[in-house]
Amino acid sequence: MTNKQLDNIWKDLGVWQAEINAKDEALTRRKPVHNQALPPVRQPAELILDNLKPVGLDSLTTKKSATKTITQTRTEKAEAEKAKGNEYFGKKDFEKAIAYYGKAIDLDPTVSVYFVNRAMAYLKINRFLEAEKDCTRGIQLQPKNVKALWRRGIALRELGRINEARRDFETGLSIEPNNKSLLDELKKLPTSKSTEKPKANIKPLVEQKRRLPIHVVDEAYSESKSITEPTISNPIKVQEIEKKSVVTPPPLIQKEPTPKATVAAPVATPKPTPVAITPKPTPVATTPKPAPVIKFNCPRTNFEFERDWKTYKGRGDDVLYQYFQCIPPSSYTTLFKSSLESDQFEKMIDILESKYVKEKTSQQVFNVLESLSQVKRIDMLIMFLNKKHQQAIQTLFNAIKDSDISKDMLTKVAKVYGASI
Repeated sequence: MTNKQLDNIWKDLGVWQAEINAKDEALTRRKPVHNQALPPVRQPAELILDNLKPVGLDSLTTKKSATKTITQTRTEKAEAEKAKGNEYFGKKDFEKAIAYYGKAIDLDPTVSVYFVNRAMAYLKINRFLEAEKDCTRGIQLQPKNVKALWRRGIALRELGRINEARRDFETGLSIEPNNKSLLDELKKLPTSKSTEKPKANIKPLVEQKRRLPIHVVDEAYSESKSITEPTISNPIKVQEIEKKSVVTPPPLIQKEPTPKATVAAPVATPKPTPVAITPKPTPVATTPKPAPVIKFNCPRTNFEFERDWKTYKGRGDDVLYQYFQCIPPSSYTTLFKSSLESDQFEKMIDILESKYVKEKTSQQVFNVLESLSQVKRIDMLIMFLNKKHQQAIQTLFNAIKDSDISKDMLTKVAKVYGASI
């Protein structure tokens, strides 16, 4: 390469450096522009999965958000069902309100408000027995729930159980003395007729007794007409006049001998004491032997069972045992789907221990225990059993453990009841 060519290259480099320096000076002199148009920022894209699994890093973010929305606790679901029930209650659609309150109870049966709200809906459609049951469950969960006491008092009043209704209203007033609703309902309760009737009957008798010795007897001494009046009106007055006449001085008795004859007639009447016909009731001892046969109808709903159970329970354990036999064990789960009360469950255990073990086979006793173990919320009833009924359950399993029933089935059912084999 010649010297001439090298000089040309250096000249080109000098020109290029001079241009770069000029551009740098121009940039340093240039003022910043704040309102300069910038390229648009890309907006975040929304992902619509539609049951498709995300891929890559997106899967880490979407899974967290999905779990937050999907996983709801049972209490939140129960509150949502209660809110729906309140909405339908406000629309006066009480049947749907009852259904949604029932769903809330199924999800969380430990909340008193769900039972008390459903009881109010039952009251609106005049289903007082169900309302009384729900209020009782609510009071068991929350003893100082004034609304439950108020609504149960209304249900008991409509069922004719006035004394129990008054007791509930008074209990509620002991918690909230100024509760206007309780005060109004307590005033609406009728006064007990049993106390009013005897008062109305006693007053005239007292007046008669006071009139006889003061007015009638005194007139008997002064006027002869007054003696005939009591003989016509009431024989009791005549007997009293006779007693008074015996005590009176002899000259007055001689003046009017006729009243003695009239008095002697009613005295002779009590002599026919052939009331001694009482020995004739001896055939009554033979009549109870042919006891009337009761035709029991198998209940189809829990309401029919509640009604029949209360009726036959008042007739004795034998009648209740016969009624319990007519219910097939296979229908327990549907019959007691809504609820089975603790006193009913305890009575069933008593019947199994006293009647079934003696008169039924081991298989029949096991069928009843197995079917009852499948009833909804039976674990709650077993949990609150007293020692007497827990021992009764153990004796039942001891009585059937040596039978031909499979030991696996026995242990499975006994585990539900907390018994040992």
